Amino acid sequence: MPGISQKRFHSTIKGPAAEALDVLSADSKAVLSVWTSAIREFGLTPLDFFPKPLGFAQLADSLRRSTFGSFRNAMEQMAERLGRRGVGVSRTLAALNRLFEISLPYVARTRPNRATLMLGLARLHALMELLIIAGYADRSVAGRTTLAQASLREAECRARGASAYVTRIYERERRRLSHDLHDEIGHDLILIKLYLEMISLDLKHPNPPDIRSRLSEAIGLVSHSIDAVRRLVLDLGPAVFDELGFLPAVKSYASQFSSRTGVNVTVQEGYLPENLPLTHQIALYRLLQGALSNVLKHAHAKNVRISLGSMKDSVLIMVIEDDGVGFDTSARRSRRSFGLTAMRERVAVLGGRIHIESRRAGAPGGKHGTRIEVDLPIHGREEKSA
Repeated sequence: MPGISQKRFHSTIKGPAAEALDVLSADSKAVLSVWTSAIREFGLTPLDFFPKPLGFAQLADSLRRSTFGSFRNAMEQMAERLGRRGVGVSRTLAALNRLFEISLPYVARTRPNRATLMLGLARLHALMELLIIAGYADRSVAGRTTLAQASLREAECRARGASAYVTRIYERERRRLSHDLHDEIGHDLILIKLYLEMISLDLKHPNPPDIRSRLSEAIGLVSHSIDAVRRLVLDLGPAVFDELGFLPAVKSYASQFSSRTGVNVTVQEGYLPENLPLTHQIALYRLLQGALSNVLKHAHAKNVRISLGSMKDSVLIMVIEDDGVGFDTSARRSRRSFGLTAMRERVAVLGGRIHIESRRAGAPGGKHGTRIEVDLPIHGREEKSA
């Protein structure tokens, strides 16, 4: 395959990509189980890609021992095997994209501050795509160059887009977390240290003054810091899913938001299927956070209603409605537009849809506010509900 050297191959495998696969090894069964369900819609199973059941730890170990030639041959053989079955290149790449999308949240949850692992995984994914495309192109002498060039360009664009998206999301989350730690917990810790130093100096006097008021202030600051840490943990989202579960985590976040802002937030619970994909849980949680953040910054609403449910066990639905001032959905507003763009990107990655309606205060009919509906398909469940 021209353009990919053996040196570049080894740097790709032995760098962050290998570490990302090692991180994923702890969740191999969960990831591959979700992937198995997700690619049934393509008429495929993991065994169509790998001749025998394979975990991420074994895959990482195998790749470390591979030369570029052997890795290229394995990818081309995979393409040959799928091609003989009549599986087109678009279905193969779509299935690999699903594996990449499913894997990302597991890496993010385990190593939340290592965007380099995500980028390494994206590069490995792009490399596999390039070599598989080459394998498909080799099956057809006629049009080989045209197909390979077009497909390579498409795969490279997708890889660049995925890398940019991962970097953008991580950098924004890290900046927000950094500001929160500095402004709230850091400030409280400085004051606690100051009070303790003052109490220490007071106790050195022969007749120390009453230190109860300063102790009371220090205890209050500690309590505030504990509350801030709990709020940050809820903001991070996936870390609390294992402890609380998805729906309780959503309700807890809504309750904390209400207590902190004075906005009345209610959660209406419909039927939700068991074993929701983690990708979907994270996406809905982040979308909820973004929507409530917009409510606080822009809507000036008094009430927010969140509805969660599903349709025929195959589509997750979340609706967020507020009674705020509303806005013009066709106008360009930098801050709000950035938030809505991030929401659309999260939904698009999972093949879902987002619909936003908003009516300004004073509009005919007297009703005003914003309604956001998110529909996320749960791949692999359509057959069960049929």
